[in-house]
Amino acid sequence: MNMGSGSVPQLKGARRFSYEELEKYTNNFSEANGIGSGGYGKVYQGNLSTGKMIAIKRAQRDSMQGGHEFKNEIELLSRVHHKNLVILEGFCFDQAEQMLVYEYVPNGTVMDSLSGKSRIRLDWMGRLNVALGTARGLVYLHEHANPPIIHKDIKSTNILLDESLNAKVADFGLSKPKVETTQVKGIPLSRLNPNAESASTSELLRKPASEMHHVQKHQQS
Repeated sequence: MNMGSGSVPQLKGARRFSYEELEKYTNNFSEANGIGSGGYGKVYQGNLSTGKMIAIKRAQRDSMQGGHEFKNEIELLSRVHHKNLVILEGFCFDQAEQMLVYEYVPNGTVMDSLSGKSRIRLDWMGRLNVALGTARGLVYLHEHANPPIIHKDIKSTNILLDESLNAKVADFGLSKPKVETTQVKGIPLSRLNPNAESASTSELLRKPASEMHHVQKHQQS
C-alpha cells in the first residue's frame, strides 16, 4: 500500500466504501447510531444492505494524527487474521473523510464491563477466558504475523467482547511492525495513575467476592 499522505489505500481483501454508502448505513451518522468515541473520532453502528452489522470509526476532520493512524491500521489489519483480533471489513477515503469499517462486536469493551457501564458481568472464568484470548491474539501478532507486529496500545478499552464474551483485540492505530520498534506508546511508568488503567487491568483477574466466599467456605468444610 502507498503510505503517502494524500494517496488512497489500494488493498486486496478490504472493501472500499463510498461516503454515501456509510452515510446511508448509519442513518446519516445519527447520534442514535453512535456507540463510542476517542481521540481519533467517533464510532457508529451501521447495517449493510445484506443486514450484516458493522462498526464504523470516523476520524475527526481536524485530527492530524488521524491520517497516519488511518493508513497504518488499514495496512496492518488487512493482513492479520485471528479469532481474537477484530476483523477489518473495509474503509472509506472519500470527500475528505477517513473511516474504518469493522465487524460489529456486540458486547462493548472490557472496561465497560469492569466499570459497570455495560450489562455484561464477567465471572472469574469469564475474566480468565478474556485474558487468555487477549494473550492468544498478541502471541499471533508477535510471533506469527509477517512481519511480527507490536500493538503498543493494549488496554481494557481496546479489548472488545463478542457475542460469546470472547476477547477481540482492537484499535491498531499505534501499532508498528516489530522490526521498526519495540517501544510502548504511552505515559512513563512513574506517572501512571494506579487507580486508572493499571487498576482496571488487575480488576480483570480479581475473583468476585461471591466466588471468593464460596472458595473459603469450601476450604473450611
